[in-house]
Amino acid sequence: MFDTALSTSIAILLPNLKFGGAEKVALSLARALAAEGVQVEFLLMSRQGEFLEAAEREFPVVDLACRRTWQLPLKLMAYTLRRRPVAILSSFWKLNVCACVARLAAPRTRLLLWEHSQPSRSANSPTLLYGFTSSILYRLSTRVICVSSGVRDDILSITLGLRRKLSVILNPIPPPVDANVANRSMRTGRNVVWVGRLDEPKNPLLALESWALMAQQERPMLRFIGDGPLRSVLEDRCRELGLAHCVEFLGFQPAPQQWMLTADVLLLTSNREGMGNVLVEALQCGLGIVVTDCNLAIRELLDRERHGRIVPKGDARAVATAVLAELAHPRLFEAQVSAAIPFEPRTVALQFLSIVSNARRV
Repeated sequence: MFDTALSTSIAILLPNLKFGGAEKVALSLARALAAEGVQVEFLLMSRQGEFLEAAEREFPVVDLACRRTWQLPLKLMAYTLRRRPVAILSSFWKLNVCACVARLAAPRTRLLLWEHSQPSRSANSPTLLYGFTSSILYRLSTRVICVSSGVRDDILSITLGLRRKLSVILNPIPPPVDANVANRSMRTGRNVVWVGRLDEPKNPLLALESWALMAQQERPMLRFIGDGPLRSVLEDRCRELGLAHCVEFLGFQPAPQQWMLTADVLLLTSNREGMGNVLVEALQCGLGIVVTDCNLAIRELLDRERHGRIVPKGDARAVATAVLAELAHPRLFEAQVSAAIPFEPRTVALQFLSIVSNARRV
C-alpha cells in the first residue's frame, strides 16, 4: 500500500473512453493506482466509448456532460470544489489548458498533465497555438508527464519556461495475464497482426498496398484488429486487390494480445503516432515488429532496430520487404519480452504517486 493519506481520490480526466492508446493506458494506470490503495475515478466530457463498460465495472465514472470544450473549466471547477480530489490527471492539450484554468479555483488540488505524443506532429494541437498557451498556462500545473524523452524534447522545442515542469514516465502496459506467453506452439511463421484504430493517422491502407506488392505465394495472413471510419473503405480495397483470402478484419477486440500470442509479427503503418503502446504489447508477446518511422519514441523503444524493423512512412514496398524479412528471421523471444519490462504498471503507478506525494510537501 502507498501513503494512506492518499485515500481520497485521484481523478483521471479524458474526453471519453473511446478505443485509443491514451484511454487504454489511463485504464491500466487506474488499476495500478487502485492496487496501491488509491481511490480513482474517471472524469469524462461525454460518457461514451468502447472502454466505458470496463471502467464502470471497477471505478466511479463522472459524466461532466460538456458538449463544448469551453464549458469544461467551470464544470471542472465545480467538480473539484465539491469532491476535493488529491490530484487530477488530465490528457490532451485542450483538456490540459482547461484543467490549468480550473485549478485557479482549487490550487491545493495537484494537477498532472499527461502528454502522450509530440505536439508539433499532432493534427489536434497547432504548433504555434500549443506553444503559446502551454508556455503560459501549463505553469499552473503541478507537473507535465511526458511518455517519452522524445515527447519531452518536442515540448521543450516549442515552449518557454517549462523545463522544470517536465518529467518522463513511461506508459503503464500490463502483460497478458490469462495466457501462457511462453507457449509459442500455435505460431506458424505466417501470421501478421495490425492493431489500432482504422483511421487516417494510422494509415491501415498502407498495409493492404504492401500486401498487394508481395508475390501471391509469399503473402502471410494479415489480421486487422480494431475499428474505425476507414473500415468499409479498407474492405472494398481488399476485394479490389484480390486479398480476401489472406486478409481478415476482426473489428474491436477488448484483449488484442490474445491474437498477438498466436501471431509472429506486429505491423504498425502510422503516419503519426504517440508512444506506440501496441509495440510494447507486441514485445510482451515476443513478436517481431515492423513499424513506420513515425515517432522518435519508437526508435527509443526498439533500441535502433534491435527489436524490430523501422521503414519510411508511406513506403508500401519497404513495408512488404521488411515484413517478409522479419518473418524469415524471427527475433529472440526472450529478448523481445525483456525490452518491455520498464512498462510494468506498478512501477509506473509508483512514479506517479511519488510526484503527487512530493508535491503535497512543497
